[in-house]
Order: sequence, then C-alpha cells, then structure tokens
Amino acid sequence: MRSNREWIHDWVPSSLIAALFGFLPAPPPVFAQAAPAAASPQSISKQCPAALRTQRESSRLPPNKDTAAGISFATAWGELASGGWYGRQAMDDCRIHPDGVRTWHGKAAVRVEVQPNDDPLDLHANSERAEMSVMQDASGREIREGPASGTQYYATSYFLPETWRGQQLPWSAFAPIDCSTAVQTACNSWSYIWQFYGWGGLAAGQRTLNGPQQYAFNNSTLRDGGLIALGKWTDFVFLVEWSSGAYTVWRRDEGQSKFNEALTGHSPVPRLRSIYVKQGLYRGGNTGGRTDVLWIGPTARGSSFASVEQQAFGTANGAE
Repeated sequence: MRSNREWIHDWVPSSLIAALFGFLPAPPPVFAQAAPAAASPQSISKQCPAALRTQRESSRLPPNKDTAAGISFATAWGELASGGWYGRQAMDDCRIHPDGVRTWHGKAAVRVEVQPNDDPLDLHANSERAEMSVMQDASGREIREGPASGTQYYATSYFLPETWRGQQLPWSAFAPIDCSTAVQTACNSWSYIWQFYGWGGLAAGQRTLNGPQQYAFNNSTLRDGGLIALGKWTDFVFLVEWSSGAYTVWRRDEGQSKFNEALTGHSPVPRLRSIYVKQGLYRGGNTGGRTDVLWIGPTARGSSFASVEQQAFGTANGAE
C-alpha cells in the first residue's frame, strides 16, 4: 500500500483507482532547432546528471507579471526559469528547463525529463516525477480551484517524441500477478502529463498491454481514439465548469487550423478539497528503468476560449 505521505503530497484519481481494481553541474545544452522533431537524438535520451540529493521541492517562485486581459495565469518560459509557476517538484533544474526548442507556433517550450528513481518528494512510493505545481496570479497568489472558481479555460501543448513509451495500464494487464499483494512497482502504471490535482487529469500512454499510445482525460478515451501524434505537437484547450464538474476537451494536432471537440463529460468536484494544476510528468512505478522525455509549450488559464488560445498559441482560429 502507498504511504500516508504519498497521499498528502500527491494524488491518484478515483477513476484510475476504480479501473485498477476493476475492475547544477554543467548547464544543459541549448538546441537551436525550431522544434523537437528536428532536435538531435541526444535531446530525446537522458541528458540530465544523476541527482545527488533525494528531496527537491521548491515554492514561492517568481510569478509572471505580464498577462493579457482575460488571462489569470500564463507561463513565460522565455523569461522565467520557473515559467511563472508557484512551485517545482523535480530532482534538479535540468529536469524541467527551457532548452531553446520552440513549439510549432514559434513559442518557447520547456523540456521535461524523468529518470528512474527520480523521487523529489523522497516518498519511496511510486512517486517518480518532474512537475511544476500550482498556478499563481501576477501578485504571486496561489490559484486553487473549487466550486467557487466558476467556468475556467486552460490551454497548453505537448510534444511527445517517437520514442515515447508511457503507460496507463489497469491491474488486469499484469496477470497472472496478484496486484493486490505484489510489490508496488510490479503493477502501478500511469503517465500523467497534466493534473487537476484532486479531481482529474490528462494521461499519455498505452491503455492496453502492447497497445497504441493514447491520450485520456479523467480516465476517458478521447472521441477520436486519443492516438498520440508522436513526433508532432498537439494543442489542447480544457473547459471546466467548477460549479458542476462538467468539462470539455478540444484538441488540435500540428498542421491543423481549428480545434476539434475531443471529449465532453462530468466528474463531481470535491466540495472540501483544494484542487490545483500540476504539469510535467508523474509516472507510476512500473517503468522498466526507462527515462522519459517530453516538451511542453506555453500554458494559460483564462475566462474564454479565445483568450487562452491567443495566449498559449498566438492563434485565433477557434473550434470546429
């Protein structure tokens, strides 16, 4: 079983639990290429040094004070080493750093790397990760979500290389292992790249053993099958009506103009829990000793689809 400290520091969605049971040495190199697809293979493999310390968690990082009308949070990876997030959970600065790579819209991106045993919270409980934590406004005030948050839009983008091997597997995938009694790392499998911590999140990985790489939101498959466009950028816009738990996910792959509605649904919002956003990679214990690398583009929170689309991507194409 996972430790109490793990539940204090982190979260596995109830939808995932249901599915499981049912059911700085030298600075990192800078790449001049316009997008990760053109980056050298070195950038896709392990690049960061082995961590010398086990606990690396920081908070009260500088906020991004330059936000447009209708935007309550926006990253600024070209200007801030922390992007503007309130906190960081990573073994060192190399694990999450802007490396010169840009999105297909020409925006500054950030490189994320997670190695075996990257446990910045020192929990020893399937807690490998490199994540930025908690959005904050221009004054440095943390943004916590709940029923009083009303309707909010969020925009971000991901580049998962062709070597991506994420997993989001239920316990049944590990038969004949008895996952209820096995060592934790034998069966725990998830790859969250976006968390509404305490409510839901976006996963990127195989959902069946030896199956295709897929996106899933709140443990639901996207309408288009959720296949990940490996080696290309994918833009997302999330709408959450925090008063009811209703949500919509829009998706646009590199080369497309307008967004397509990829998923709608409803997940009850806990009334007595403070929900916040985490972004990077949080993965389960069954990783086969691999190192995972991905890139993330600008991230924004705002009052409308148009405002977050403009802020994160610099486009005004809307949805189909």
